[in-house]
Amino acid sequence: MSNYRILTLVNILAFVAIGISSPLLTLYLQGLGADFALISVILTSVVVVMLIGNYFWGWLADRLGRRKPLYIAGLVGVAIAYIWLSRADSETLAWSARLLDGISMAAVSTLGLTLMGDTLNASTRKGRRMGLTRGLASGAFAVGAFSGGRLADAFSLPVAFLVCAAFFVAAALMALMLHEVKIVRTPVVTTSQLRPSVSGLPFLFLGGVILWTAGHVASTTMWPNYMASVGYSKTTISTLWSLAAFVEMPSMYVAGAISDVLGRALLLAAGGFAIALVQIGYIFLIGSLPALMGVQVVRGIGFGSYTTNAMTFTTEYGAQEHRGSNSGLFNAVGSAGQLAGTMMGGTLAQAFGFSTLYIVCAVLTMAAGFCFLALRHTTNKLVPTEAVTT
Repeated sequence: MSNYRILTLVNILAFVAIGISSPLLTLYLQGLGADFALISVILTSVVVVMLIGNYFWGWLADRLGRRKPLYIAGLVGVAIAYIWLSRADSETLAWSARLLDGISMAAVSTLGLTLMGDTLNASTRKGRRMGLTRGLASGAFAVGAFSGGRLADAFSLPVAFLVCAAFFVAAALMALMLHEVKIVRTPVVTTSQLRPSVSGLPFLFLGGVILWTAGHVASTTMWPNYMASVGYSKTTISTLWSLAAFVEMPSMYVAGAISDVLGRALLLAAGGFAIALVQIGYIFLIGSLPALMGVQVVRGIGFGSYTTNAMTFTTEYGAQEHRGSNSGLFNAVGSAGQLAGTMMGGTLAQAFGFSTLYIVCAVLTMAAGFCFLALRHTTNKLVPTEAVTT
């Protein structure tokens, strides 16, 4: 079986488990005795650990010249964390389990992206293949989220977390079949400057990532509360959320395919502008359910366009020996944006109201779109040195 198919299957298994656990974690922590303030601290600490871990795992993979062992270690670590969480009888033990989950998931996300980049290194269809893998993962998440609450109601929350652990064990066993890709340390130059590339990602790209993530996370964090405040039922809220998730799946594949022709930066910018438009829709179309359904469709398209092309751009920028560090840097910056968005969402909504929050989110994601649009004019396609004649 090819590495691409193995990584796709591992992603599907992992995202089913993440989908199962995501709606249940805060309920479980509350049941163990954690108040809302402590839950917020626990969630924030996990993001901080992931922020640090993302770059560390990528740097370590490049330093060792190995991806597979660290990737499998991360999958096993997440499985252990879920088992630990299922056995926790206090918020302190649950907190420890979540920290282990955070550092392990940092390895899974960073090394998974790095391995996929290595696998698609010579492909002329990177965008669509990355989009297909990530789109299937979104579908798996939706299946897990749909099943998680029912599993917990039928049995218990600890049983649901044990099921998550089983999915990650299966993912680790599947990952054993991966073939380690040999890292070719080939100097890379730009076609315009004919000089070696350096590790790291463009500042415009990193700035766009943190702005987009902060705006998107701040919006989604408070979105259910906003919908409930104007009278929408939980069923309607979950239906609207599911609609956006459903649209993400084909959008990721289509956006990846288009970017193979038009370039990543243009589709990244489209993802920024689309999410900015969504924030404006939340302000002015809140009273119309049919209109909100249209807004959620745009949200799914925008999310898919940004996510697929951000991942693809990260894996194809620079030399292969820096791919782990670049993947770690991308995920670390995303975690920083997530942290900023999480802290900003509730604070702005509490102090100034939901309209102000969504105006700020629109400005942030619009700014991200302009960063990505500028990226189109400041980056050149990288090619191996030997391919350039001087």
